[in-house]
Amino acid sequence: MDDCKSKIKISTQINIIGFILITMAGCIDTVGIKLFLDESPAFLTGRGIILGYSIFKRDFGAFTCVLIVILAFIIGACISTIITRKMGLTGGLCFTGILIAIAAFPVNLSNITIATIIIPMAMGGQNAATSLTAINRTTHLTGPATDIGINIAKGNWNIVAFWILRWIGFPLGSVIGFHLVHTANNNIINIPSTLLLPAIIIILTGIIQKLTFDIPLLKNI
Repeated sequence: MDDCKSKIKISTQINIIGFILITMAGCIDTVGIKLFLDESPAFLTGRGIILGYSIFKRDFGAFTCVLIVILAFIIGACISTIITRKMGLTGGLCFTGILIAIAAFPVNLSNITIATIIIPMAMGGQNAATSLTAINRTTHLTGPATDIGINIAKGNWNIVAFWILRWIGFPLGSVIGFHLVHTANNNIINIPSTLLLPAIIIILTGIIQKLTFDIPLLKNI
């Protein structure tokens, strides 16, 4: 977290919304990997290694797939930023939820499923939307782990708790995701339901926060 954001008081409302969204990211990441695509739609650091390895092995099919995930994430972040600046956090989260709902119904484009494009785009969208507010990042954990260490050293325990909640939420979301995958594999629920559930929760989170405390964009704080 940069100096500007570290000076912002972390409210209970921000912690709650951030926890819900990082939990849904963990769920979507797990469901995405297990049922819809072979790549993590929320983490990009490891994708850089895979890009290098696929070039080394001259596996241009794998290279193309990973590159699509990366570009989709970036495009989603770009579009979400435009939407969030005009419509606030609710707009960005609704954009994310709608994309996830669309991805719930797999459609093949040649050898690539639409989920390979849509799910990373949605995760980029959510991360951008929350990054424009005091909620900060809500789809990955590498940066938060660094921020925990930095703020322990500084004695900023409010911010330490803020990021620890993210580390609790993402694995919890993964547990939920694995449960959804298990129930889908056993035909208890259909596969689209595994993404429709988090999509609905993300959209409702955006709407409810708007109707209650309405978290502002950083430029308005």
